[in-house]
Amino acid sequence: MASEENKKKAPNKGKAPEEKKSENKKAQSPLKKSIKNPFVYIGTIVILVLTIIAFVLIPGVSTGTSSGKVPTFGSWNGTPIQYSSDSYFADQVSQINEYLRQQGMNETQSQMYAYQVWRMAFQNTAIRTAILDYTKRSGMKISEQTLDEEVAKNAQFQVDGKFSIEKYNSTPLATRISIRDRLRDDLLVQNYYNDVMSLSPSTKEIDFVSSMAKPQRTIQYVHISYEAFPQEKVLEWAKSNEALFRTIGLSKITITTSQKDAEKVLAQIKANTLSFEDAAKSHSKDSYADKGGDMGIKAFYDLKGEFLNEKDAEAVMALKKDEISPIYKGANNTWVFYRVNAEANSPDFSKQSVLDEVKSYLFDKEKSVMESWALAKADEFTKEASKAPFTAAAKKVGLEVKSAGPFILNYGKPSFYFYGQQIGLFQEPYRSLDNELIGAEENETFLTTLFSTSKNAVSKPVVLDASVIVMTVIDDKEGTDQETSYTKFSYPYFFQTAMENQIRSTILSSSLLKDDFNSTFAKLFIPAQK
Repeated sequence: MASEENKKKAPNKGKAPEEKKSENKKAQSPLKKSIKNPFVYIGTIVILVLTIIAFVLIPGVSTGTSSGKVPTFGSWNGTPIQYSSDSYFADQVSQINEYLRQQGMNETQSQMYAYQVWRMAFQNTAIRTAILDYTKRSGMKISEQTLDEEVAKNAQFQVDGKFSIEKYNSTPLATRISIRDRLRDDLLVQNYYNDVMSLSPSTKEIDFVSSMAKPQRTIQYVHISYEAFPQEKVLEWAKSNEALFRTIGLSKITITTSQKDAEKVLAQIKANTLSFEDAAKSHSKDSYADKGGDMGIKAFYDLKGEFLNEKDAEAVMALKKDEISPIYKGANNTWVFYRVNAEANSPDFSKQSVLDEVKSYLFDKEKSVMESWALAKADEFTKEASKAPFTAAAKKVGLEVKSAGPFILNYGKPSFYFYGQQIGLFQEPYRSLDNELIGAEENETFLTTLFSTSKNAVSKPVVLDASVIVMTVIDDKEGTDQETSYTKFSYPYFFQTAMENQIRSTILSSSLLKDDFNSTFAKLFIPAQK
């Protein structure tokens, strides 16, 4: 930990994004460094579209609730995390809003957007509160002389770029004390991060990590896609599971209040005092209500998911045209009943559209059937490859040989943010990569197999997302020191990012943090929307 006397301001290297320097320093956005994938980052910006919304939705929060109490969103080790107009929490909300304004976002009133902004502001405040608690318990202090120097630099007391004693004396005492306290906290947090970030990886650790980029392997491979699952196999499976693809035309009414209400609606329909269509439009609460309850044609595999008991779905399938089912208990405290518009029919597997539906069902629900076929095909090829060259064996079993690589050991593609840009820890060599192998380099089984198979040997089959591949290593070389020097340079920055993330994760998952954010947010925001 830092000594009793804090050091003069060190560079902000490694400083966590949610912590700021003193008030007179330009604030860095908490969004920039906390998001690692640029596509996720862009998505987050879209989700967080918000400018002044936080204050529009709950006017009066800055001075407390209608009861006069300052909103409390949780606590850290007994210290409340509260929102008030002069709090760090409020600053965080304001800074996130300001950041979004600078991105050219338009004002919008969305409760979800507000939730995201306030949630991030709460988490940043919780982390700051925890760090201040750590520094207090460790005995870390800031000298009065250092505080005097920081106060003199504060923009509120500057005139023409210099400290003005007149402006300082004319500022209310309470404001001066508040500024001094905030500066003290800022310096404590800064010193905490300076101490933590003074840790650095050893030379041996850097050498070990950079050596992971040295082995570079190029492969030939055969690819067996589930998309190539034979039509005759689709038909064979379909005939064995014919009942799943029976179809029926239905209308449906969903009641969300009680079973008695459902019984009343059903009784009116049966007494011909209310048509099924009008009952659906006036009483049903589902996506079919506006269409008079018409669900169209439903396959049994789809219909059975609506029932708590599959036998009830079978009972509906057995109904005749225009018959109405009993009332069934549905999910989420609903009560439903159906009318048959077209009786159940067996599937016509002579139609290509039906077989296409079966194949789609297999891919979505029974992918293991396709996987077993692909693995059997891969085993057939492997046996041939044990007796003949790789290319000849592929030709014999009707598979195409492709090449890809070189690959390095870059599992998970670790990365970090550096000056607002996402940087990979390893510099990937230029390589050819067909679409079927995109993402394979992030597959643990693929990399393990790739780097454990001897050169020119045939690998075991590897299951990817929707295919199986068998490979052979055709080139195995070591990367140059120049190629791995990038990783040696970047790893310390990656190390610091990992440290920051660990601090954040440890605090936010600690038992010392009492998180009442959702309940407090709901009390403040949701009533204001009614």
